[in-house]
Amino acid sequence: MIRNQVDCIVRFHDINRLNELDRCIFSLVGQLHRPLHIIIAVQRFTERQIVDIQDTLAPFFSLPNAPILTIKNMEKAFPIDARTELLNLGLAAVTGQYVAFLDYDDVLYPEAYSILTQCLKASKRAIAFAAVRTININVFEQFMHVAGLRELSFSGETLEDLFRSNFCPIHSLLIDRSIVPPNILSFDNTIVWEEDYDLLLRLCAACPSDFTEIKTVIGDYYFKSDGSNTIPANGILNKKQEIEYDRVRAFIEHRRKTTFIVPEVQKQLGILKMSSKRITIRDFLNIKKRKK
Repeated sequence: MIRNQVDCIVRFHDINRLNELDRCIFSLVGQLHRPLHIIIAVQRFTERQIVDIQDTLAPFFSLPNAPILTIKNMEKAFPIDARTELLNLGLAAVTGQYVAFLDYDDVLYPEAYSILTQCLKASKRAIAFAAVRTININVFEQFMHVAGLRELSFSGETLEDLFRSNFCPIHSLLIDRSIVPPNILSFDNTIVWEEDYDLLLRLCAACPSDFTEIKTVIGDYYFKSDGSNTIPANGILNKKQEIEYDRVRAFIEHRRKTTFIVPEVQKQLGILKMSSKRITIRDFLNIKKRKK
């Protein structure tokens, strides 16, 4: 494990969106923090497509003190939707102390990883959170137009808020791999929505977390008018998506009911005196609800 190195996993599945990947990687190369290792996890790309990625990004990685680039290709035919598989593929390639995630169509500000690594070094906790802006984007054939800020989509400030709902986008956090138990740091391949939230529930119940920078904006999350976000910009799901999302909601609720909160995290939440029993995330939320 390379001390102080940040490994950022970037999922990319559509070679036609190379211009968006270019913008994403530009924001990573501009990070003030070093050392930095960028892992691009792609889904069933041809050799030619991988070369296209390398050629497009080559100028970034010829700069002085450039990050390291690794491209990992998932070649299996299944699952068709490999969003979660790509995250695990990226995790298998990490070499640094810290791990982060960034989807190809979002960006981070230059100070993002400097802020989050300093949080983790100061608190000695397993994961640190910050905030991102939500931006409306109008997509056209040759360009994308920034239409302005979107109403806050991710509302919350504390671990209790996170246990209630997912207000932390996947690129708003940084994990210290030297602290997290190895069996925690993986994504459940049976879901492709809320897979990051499922990880956060398990990780934050097992290890103390740091929310001191939760109001500090470190990047942008883009809602695009072409419907290419996981959840469409208009929030309207088709019938198939509704069925799948209902299944995922049930999955997440089951996770809350079966995931125990370790004593260290109970102390962080101020609940050690609430109950002498082992308590799950759902137990905790019910206790808090009764106390209100």
